[in-house]
Order: sequence, then C-alpha cells, then structure tokens
Amino acid sequence: MKTVIVGQGAIGLLCYHRLSQTNKDNTADKLISLLPSTKTSLTRYAFSEINGEAKEFPLTIANNQTIASAQLIIFCVKSYQATDALKAIHHLIAEDAIIIVTHNGLGTLEEMSYLFKPSQSLFTLLLTQGAKKIADYHIEHTGEGESNLGIIWGDPVDDKNRNLLNFMTQRLQKVNFQENIQQAQWGKLAVNCVINPISALENIDNGKINLPIYQEAVREIIKEVVLLGAKEDVELYENLLLSLVMKVAERTKHNTSSMRADILNKRRTEIDYINGYIHHLGEKHQLATPMNTKLWLAVKELEKQYLPQ
Repeated sequence: MKTVIVGQGAIGLLCYHRLSQTNKDNTADKLISLLPSTKTSLTRYAFSEINGEAKEFPLTIANNQTIASAQLIIFCVKSYQATDALKAIHHLIAEDAIIIVTHNGLGTLEEMSYLFKPSQSLFTLLLTQGAKKIADYHIEHTGEGESNLGIIWGDPVDDKNRNLLNFMTQRLQKVNFQENIQQAQWGKLAVNCVINPISALENIDNGKINLPIYQEAVREIIKEVVLLGAKEDVELYENLLLSLVMKVAERTKHNTSSMRADILNKRRTEIDYINGYIHHLGEKHQLATPMNTKLWLAVKELEKQYLPQ
C-alpha cells in the first residue's frame, strides 16, 4: 500500500520503521515514504529495538508526486501541529485516499474537518507504543503496546478500508479495529489527563503516578473526565479508568511521558488538547473542572518560562 508518513518525531519514525521494514535483510519497502517537517538530504536513519543496539536503515523521503499518488497518509505529528501539517499538503492528497491521524488529546478533528474531502476516509490510530528520540533521525523503541484503529468517517466495509486493516495488522502487529473508537479515544484521553501533566509538573517517571500522594488528584481528574464524557454521549466508568491509569503507569513505569520530555526540552506541550480540552468542554457545558483546569494552567505557566509570548 503506497503510504506517506507525515512527521519525523519518535512516533513518526517508529511507524515508518514498522511499515517499511518488512524484511530481515534491512531492505525497505519503497512504497513507504516519510515527509519530514524540514527538508533533509539524509538517506538513512537509526533505530534501536528495546534493549538493543542502534542500527541504520534506508530512508525514503516523500515529494509532491509521492503524496499525490499515495493511497494512505498517516499524520504522526503533535496535536497542535496537525491542522497546519494537513493544510500544507491537503491540495495534493488524492480524492479517494485514506487519512490516519495519530496524536495525544482531542479537539484537532474539529479544527481540521474543513480540509478533508467527502470521498476520503478518515481513521484515527491510538498508539500505546513507547518511543524516544535520541537525536534527529535516531529513535529508540522503549515499550511494547497495542494499537487501536477506528474509522471516523467512511464506509468500514469498503474494499480499500478493509485492505487498510489487513495492511496495518501485517506491518504494525497488535492492531485492534475498534468499532467504537470514540470510547477508546476518551480512555486514552483520561490516561493522558493524569500521567502527562503530573509527571511533567512533578518531574517524575510515569510509574510514580501510582504513589499514594497523587491518588486524590488522580481520582478528581478522572471524575471530571467521566462527567464531561457523559455530556458528550460517551459512557465512561470511573473504576475502569482508574484501573487503566494504574496499569499504564505501571507498564511504562521507567518511561518519561511526552509532556515531561517537552517541558525538559523547552518545547510546546499538547496540554491544550488534553486537560485544556476538558476545561473547554466544561465551559461549553457550564460545568466546573477544577483539577483539570488547575493542571492545564500550571503547565501553561511552565511553558511561558521559555516559549516566546
């Protein structure tokens, strides 16, 4: 399947590696290409498996012609970059292409919707894989996980969409097709609302979220997410989400969350699309979200210390 992956960050390169490296002899599938945010003359990238040594692999860079002929476009960029990334190339994307977006948080699809063509299919991919950027075009796979793929719009029984599921399952492995992807999106949002801001503000590894000192805050965050989910017709269960948060924190206990990494490296975070999303939904439904609002504002204050105003 002719595929273009947009974004050269940790998740973008992880997806590129898994989709392009189908042979053990390090030969790449030339139908898979990468569209970086800045031009590069590199022809190779470095990838480290979990607890493995770094190895170099061939890199195919996309161009306008590649984009125009692609059957599948996967946007692996930060939530605040997604709309601009699509805006830059949407005029090139084929009328019948499949588009996948994968990032933390919610709210971007509302911003991007006017850029999609009615004949295109739109999916979201929720990744729980861990990946860390070591240097430009060098990443390390830090944690296994499942991937949930779900359709936002399009016909799920259409041949091209069924082919997509087969393709992603063969290449990425551990891919589940979710008929109710909204439920899975909110589950991941709940996890992110807890782990990302607390780990960033406290400068702790994910596993320490399970310490008793944080449990009152965790419960309050989840209560607010469940309340707003109900207002958006998404049925969530507090106990299940609390259990999910604990499991993810334990499974990734030695990991640095993406938001903590962003703060440490003085980058913009995705807080507006995580706790900020809950805050704005609270305003929409005239419901207070004190804990999510507090975390949103606290991270925004940290960003102000290094981002240009």
